[in-house]
Amino acid sequence: MHSPTRHFLTCCLFFGASHFSFAQINPSNALNFDGSDDYVVTTAQGASGTSARTVEAWVRTTANCIPGTGGGIQQTIVDWGVFATGSRFTFNLLWANAPRIEVGGNGLSGVTAVNDGYWHHVAVVYDPTASNQYKLYVDGALDAQGNLTVATNTSSGTYIQIGKRVDGSNPFTGDIDEVRVWNTARTSAQIAANYNKELCSPPITLVAYYRANQGVAAGNNSTVLTLNDFSNNQHGTLYNFALTGSGSNWIAGAPLPGGKDTTLSATHCGAFTDPLGTTYTSSGTYTYSYTMANGCDSTIHLQLTIDTVDTGVTQSGTLSTMNILTANASNADYQWLDCGNGYSAINGATSQSFTAASNGSYAVIITQNGCTDTSSCYTVAGIGLREPKGPAEIKVLPNPSKGSFTVELGQTVETVNMEIWDVMGRRVLQKSAENCARIPVQTKLSPGVYLIKIQAQGQVVTRRMVIE
Repeated sequence: MHSPTRHFLTCCLFFGASHFSFAQINPSNALNFDGSDDYVVTTAQGASGTSARTVEAWVRTTANCIPGTGGGIQQTIVDWGVFATGSRFTFNLLWANAPRIEVGGNGLSGVTAVNDGYWHHVAVVYDPTASNQYKLYVDGALDAQGNLTVATNTSSGTYIQIGKRVDGSNPFTGDIDEVRVWNTARTSAQIAANYNKELCSPPITLVAYYRANQGVAAGNNSTVLTLNDFSNNQHGTLYNFALTGSGSNWIAGAPLPGGKDTTLSATHCGAFTDPLGTTYTSSGTYTYSYTMANGCDSTIHLQLTIDTVDTGVTQSGTLSTMNILTANASNADYQWLDCGNGYSAINGATSQSFTAASNGSYAVIITQNGCTDTSSCYTVAGIGLREPKGPAEIKVLPNPSKGSFTVELGQTVETVNMEIWDVMGRRVLQKSAENCARIPVQTKLSPGVYLIKIQAQGQVVTRRMVIE
């Protein structure tokens, strides 16, 4: 009987509709801005004139940017245009530490503070045809809406800048990730449906998309000086970043689902069946490719280690009983079972070897390296059976043999009954003869030790025999 207990690693990864229990996928990266001189200049141009647009980003900060309350200046997230009335489009954090859109000194502020040290999605939408031309969003929900007193007329021919205004002022302190700039006014439904996941197939209206999935989080990134644009290859250049350590560098970003290539390690006891129904019985590296809910193709490389327990048992003892059972696995925990009594645990039988005191069938539960398995049942027979020598003239020749031998009785016997038993207590051959002094035997027995039991003239004689 084999009944392995399986031990899994913790945490979950969604594999289609199933839970794949391994480890959490590492989050994508982001950029940390030191609030002093870090910024990014892209080669993408934002919407100009009075055309519709949307700007989105994930931010994480603890900076207080409310003027007059001990706080600093506004925290610029994205900016483009020129420093003139109505000609600059600035998305930042300011009043109430909430998102704000500014156009030439006039603006609209949100009401939800986002400087709590957690990741938040912020967005601004400009729709010149709407009654409320400007809308601000926090974490996918509408936060404020209204109109400005200054007409929007953004200058053309200027590049989008991240983390500082185009005039070099108002740097951002904190982390920025997933910057998206659109040349269309995204609806509330579109914002809510896509704010919390990466986009794997950028729509044509997405002017620029900076995922920031580059570098090694908090590592040495001195050569990673470009912020890649995932939509139109309008990449950005990093300025003044330290690019080492936990600040002013690439860091772990907002934990958004998206297309990833991830390597995981797992250890499993016995055969492992994945959520798709494939069973693995050997260690190795296995690759899974699948499509996530947001359309991203992701790949997992699973480095799987299969741990097994040796459930073999060696049986030994006297010729007639063989009642000593020894588990082959060493340096393990053991519990011997009585198979004939509902596999009940035998009190005190927790050593590698077990000596049966009575005939029966026995197994052992073995726990080793965190894995548990149960052996087959082994039969013990012959306890209490004596092995009389009998007359010396009764012989088995040749002994050992290949299975062909003769039982020499030493004299003519009227009636003889002969039985051959294996060490498991099973009778494997029975033969009778009359008026003979010898019994020729031809067998196809497997190699091993056997007992020949001969009953003649009121006596029972047992002889040991070896088949090679």
